[in-house]
Amino acid sequence: MGKGTRAAGSPRRAASAPPSYGTTPNQAAGAGRRGSAAPPPQTRSAARQNSGKPSSGRGATFSVLMMTIVALAAVGVLAAQAEATAPKVRAQASNASTTKTTKSGSSGSSSVALPANSGSGTRIVYSATQKRIWLAQSSTVERTMPVVPGTETPADGSYTVTSKAPGATGGDDVQVLYVVRFGGSYGFDAEANITGLPPAPTGKTGGIRMAQLDAQALYDFASVGTTIVVVP
Repeated sequence: MGKGTRAAGSPRRAASAPPSYGTTPNQAAGAGRRGSAAPPPQTRSAARQNSGKPSSGRGATFSVLMMTIVALAAVGVLAAQAEATAPKVRAQASNASTTKTTKSGSSGSSSVALPANSGSGTRIVYSATQKRIWLAQSSTVERTMPVVPGTETPADGSYTVTSKAPGATGGDDVQVLYVVRFGGSYGFDAEANITGLPPAPTGKTGGIRMAQLDAQALYDFASVGTTIVVVP
């Protein structure tokens, strides 16, 4: 056998391992001939940058930004609608308040002057001629209201409240509420089931009638012993 001939059965030279970190360029080239090597990190990074597809993190940020813009636009629309509606709500509340005050006062008002020579202190002043009652504290009128005189009229003078009753039957057999009696057969009251001024009585009665809200105000104002002054 010649010197350049390898003996049969002799083991082949083992394949060289891939170059490790820090190999020389010549070693790397030799490794390339023996087998394909993974591209360097710079090549992979460049491939990602040139792929044209946004990363998942960038896409999530874009979605959050769009959702925020839409939400802010919706809030602006709702705020504009609320501002446009608010004045109407305030106007309705104001009207409701005015209506409530008118009803609570019914025909009550302190603008009608208290008659002369109507006494002093806490008192109820009644004028059959003016068809009106005043609830007075000294010279201050707390409330005044129109009334429907009875068929029997008390004489001018001073009286006191003798009794009170939340309900009763009038001399004309009419059911009445908030009864304040004085002078034996006279009294202030309101006809049941009627909210405004009642009609003039047809039967004999000394009841002086008014709207229910006014009668309730007089009933609350009066106590047994309160002075009643009847004037022309």
